[in-house]
Amino acid sequence: MGRTVAHLGAVWCVGCALTALQFQAVVLGLFSGPAALAAVLLVGPPLAVSLFAGLGTSARAFVPLTRRARGLWGWAVTVYASGTAGAFCFVAASPHDHGLDNSLLLYPYGGVCSALAAAFFLPGARTRLTTTGVTVVLAVVSCYAAWSAAQPPTLQEWLSANGVDRALLRVGDPPAGYTLRVGGASEDGFGAGYERPGAPELRLSVERAGHDTRRTDARGCPVPFGETIRCTDDGAGRQLVSYEGGYARQELRLRRAGLVHTVTLRGSGAGLPAARHILSTLRPATDAELAALVALPMRR
Repeated sequence: MGRTVAHLGAVWCVGCALTALQFQAVVLGLFSGPAALAAVLLVGPPLAVSLFAGLGTSARAFVPLTRRARGLWGWAVTVYASGTAGAFCFVAASPHDHGLDNSLLLYPYGGVCSALAAAFFLPGARTRLTTTGVTVVLAVVSCYAAWSAAQPPTLQEWLSANGVDRALLRVGDPPAGYTLRVGGASEDGFGAGYERPGAPELRLSVERAGHDTRRTDARGCPVPFGETIRCTDDGAGRQLVSYEGGYARQELRLRRAGLVHTVTLRGSGAGLPAARHILSTLRPATDAELAALVALPMRR
């Protein structure tokens, strides 16, 4: 029993090491060009199989298949192929947007697949039945883990991972004919757009007071730098900032409770009534309105 455990442990260690080496070699080959990748794929497998064959010679006393040269090489190829196939499936099942951030699990996983293949060649029907059962359980658990990792996060998980303060998530009711579209959120601010066919988009941004580092005068009006800027009082605590340079636009701002709410309009300001409506109906965004955020990148 002791030598069997030692044998499987040795196979696992070799499988882990080979999985790590192959993974790094393939990554380097991909970045080095087709010739380097072809060299890795041609040279790596024979060397790995030879290493397993050398390990298999120590198991001749209790693994009958390894007592003959043909059986030994067949055993080595099968064990190597199982570990490689398991590692490949692990990589294929990993969510691509995670960037293999759990790649450290790849190495022991490849070793486990190699050890299970080696265990299947041990004598005894009970041993093979147990090995088959463990393999099935591993496959089921792996499939569930891959499925679970591929599921989109909940809204609260996304907000927490990105450090978003819900106090920033404020929107105004869409003006008549407009549709609200959430653009993005971070620890620094929140953005949304209001769209209507045939009309320029209105962009709402919510930031903490002081986040905008541009120079301003005593009224909070940006200091001109290469373009003409005019600031006027729009009433109800709003400030209208007009940029008259090469990219004409207007910003309707409202400072409230330590936040700066800004609606940006392109052109001469035909959408000012709609912008005023947005700022006059500000409220916390609902979970339904924020649902699109979970499709955006999330920190890990």
